[in-house]
Amino acid sequence: MVILGLSAFVHDSAACLVIDGRLVANVEEERLDRIKHTRSFPVSAIEYVLKQGKVRLADVDVIAYNWNPYKSAVAEAIKMVLAPVIYYKVMKHARPPKNLRSIAASLRLLSTIKRLYPGQFKGRVVFVNHHLAHAASSYYLAPFNREPADILVADGHGEDCSTSVFSVRDNRFELKWKAPIWNSLGVLYTTFTNFLGFENYQEGKTMALASYGTDSFQEAFRRIIELKANGQYAISNQKYLGLWYYSETGLGREFGPQRKREEPLEQRHFDIAFSMQNRIKEAILHMVRHAPTVSGHENLCLSGGLFLNCDINREILQSSSYAKVFVPPFPSDSGGAAGAALYAAFACCGETPAESPSFSPYQGPAYGAGEIAACLERRGQTYRSVAEPWQEAARALAEDKIIGWFQGRMESGPRALGNRSILASPLQPGVSEYLNAEVKKREYFRPFAPVATREAALKYFELQEPLSELTRYMLVTTKVKPEYRATLPGISHVDGTARIQIVSLESNAELYRLLLDFEKLTGHAVLINTSFNLQEPIVCSPDDALNCFAKAPLDLLFLGNFLVGR
Repeated sequence: MVILGLSAFVHDSAACLVIDGRLVANVEEERLDRIKHTRSFPVSAIEYVLKQGKVRLADVDVIAYNWNPYKSAVAEAIKMVLAPVIYYKVMKHARPPKNLRSIAASLRLLSTIKRLYPGQFKGRVVFVNHHLAHAASSYYLAPFNREPADILVADGHGEDCSTSVFSVRDNRFELKWKAPIWNSLGVLYTTFTNFLGFENYQEGKTMALASYGTDSFQEAFRRIIELKANGQYAISNQKYLGLWYYSETGLGREFGPQRKREEPLEQRHFDIAFSMQNRIKEAILHMVRHAPTVSGHENLCLSGGLFLNCDINREILQSSSYAKVFVPPFPSDSGGAAGAALYAAFACCGETPAESPSFSPYQGPAYGAGEIAACLERRGQTYRSVAEPWQEAARALAEDKIIGWFQGRMESGPRALGNRSILASPLQPGVSEYLNAEVKKREYFRPFAPVATREAALKYFELQEPLSELTRYMLVTTKVKPEYRATLPGISHVDGTARIQIVSLESNAELYRLLLDFEKLTGHAVLINTSFNLQEPIVCSPDDALNCFAKAPLDLLFLGNFLVGR
């Protein structure tokens, strides 16, 4: 059976192809149309996944969509009727991506497909509830996807809820409870991200900021988020979800004035970020600790945008009673197409999940040597061929050069996992400050992630066997061992943590070989790995990489087996 998963019209549009229960391809539309968090219908992404699967749209049996627009329309109507003034304020000030416009576009999904692809699609459309799509994107890609598990989904909101707890057994998802939209931890995080002077989709900046703070606003956030005896929670006053409450008589009364984007950061801002994140973490842990006492399950799946927060994920790994925990590389809505397709395949269409799957995050486009060479020739670029690019790259990195690294299939999800990366040595003092100020052109307080071999990870970081799956996808922080923080200044954050990625020969052969060669030259199989982009989507094609290389002060660019210098 051929299933095409789609997300569109809200944000982070994407397409995914599942054939006979196997995820064949997945790509976010933003990587192709170059518009961050695009809500456009994913025409280019659909073209890619069908080509990768060697099928036509006429071969597709089911199109699975990661929202239920009928359920959304009912929920929206209820909000308009019961709270029209608040609804108007939300639409005016917050401008949420899911609104009547996006719901109407979703309802017209089939007619949009027929208009864009006349006479081609003969199958049926399945609307998958948003949180079920999130749940499926985690459970079906987990190494325990035939075993009973609990699933926690926490994001901005779905059709009518913001947090959901599921129990899955024998391929049946049972909703245990859900929190309404007005108890959204995701919206609360975004509200305070905006309060701190950052834009939507910049919650990662708040996560980085929290490392500089103290819990001086602990009591305020304990009043905002109340923990219930049954493993649930509630937000005490919905004003904390409202972007129009930033005045001195609103949030300003408790937290001081809202920071404007260009204003300097103060200790107050660091402390707000710390206390807010810490209380959300306490609420998540409250749910995670309660769920297995009811279900008895030993496996936990997490999904939704909140689980891009590596600090929260670390606490879950350290503090929960679960034997195994899994988060996919795309827990936010960028994984919605994959989740919808997987749910349709296994829960709706009777496919059987593969036993103990080993999921690779590298599901995007790859470019062969001929395509790369043609691009270089067309642009008149000087280049040369290299038989083993990892060797030359290791030598350059050992000389403290900064390189662009473009190899194989592009990774899925918001984190660069080594195929579309900027790499640097972590050994040189001041390298992170230089990367932030001169290369990435971003705030000084943002850390850089290490990529390491398994052996190096166990040596330098406070990790133990068996290593969590989350370390494969840069989804968890860990402490750098104190004795190595001075050795690895480029990846040691102010609080001594690092957001680690571990690679193996099986998971990413080229990057693994590069790490080994770097170790031969320096004694350390650890590198800085940051996304190959500049205030834009991560590069996808050779043209994207060359465009970024032209703007960024990188020393070298490795495009497959081709080397471009200055």
